[in-house]
Amino acid sequence: MITSEEIKVRLWNGANELRGSMDASRYKDYMLGLMFYKFLSDQTLKTFATTAGLSSGDDWYEEYKEAHEEYGAELEKMIQDVLGYFVRPEHLYQTWIKDMNSGHFEVQKVTDSLSQFERSISVTNGSDDFQGLFANSTLDLSDTALGSNLNERSKNIQALIRLFEDLDMVALQQGDVLGDAYEYLIGKFAMESGKKAGEFYTPHQVSEVMAQIVATKGEIASIYDPTVGSRVIIMTTADSNDEYRGLARY
Repeated sequence: MITSEEIKVRLWNGANELRGSMDASRYKDYMLGLMFYKFLSDQTLKTFATTAGLSSGDDWYEEYKEAHEEYGAELEKMIQDVLGYFVRPEHLYQTWIKDMNSGHFEVQKVTDSLSQFERSISVTNGSDDFQGLFANSTLDLSDTALGSNLNERSKNIQALIRLFEDLDMVALQQGDVLGDAYEYLIGKFAMESGKKAGEFYTPHQVSEVMAQIVATKGEIASIYDPTVGSRVIIMTTADSNDEYRGLARY
């Protein structure tokens, strides 16, 4: 598996190469947003595969597509009950990759996927844990800073998506590699824009304390983040109360 240092260097070098003249504090929204969406997609497929009894040798993506065609809302509810969210097959990060490989990629499909995630959470989830993650004001894929025309924006967005193409976000998070990389990137973006990292995210020491409180106190439905800047998202596995540290809501 890729090491924490390797992924940090790879992602930061990719960020520097792709962002061009865009301010670091703005570019982080796109990079970290897509990075987190890849995690949501990978976690959706992992949960489906586990529930369906699939092995690592099975094509989880194709199996999920077929199961969704057959069971639809029932399958969505099953995943929703486990994760608190779901991502439909047509909106998976993996679908964007397949579209890119076949030459049928459209920026609008990414926008639609992020919007659908927001709508599905507001309809199916009683809490606001995930709401606002991909708000248009944060991830505006029509922003001319990403390219002066649609073709340029499409090229740059595809290059950004490719950064995470081969990364198994769920596996990386289990080893805390993803959390370390996420935190590292936020700090680097902060330094590049001349700001203190604390303005961007909740320090991990605070995150850990808050995560431990929530994980051990089942009656707690929400928690106040006094550092405000990013808030903390507490992600739990399907079969334990271990927190996924470092995935900040920004």
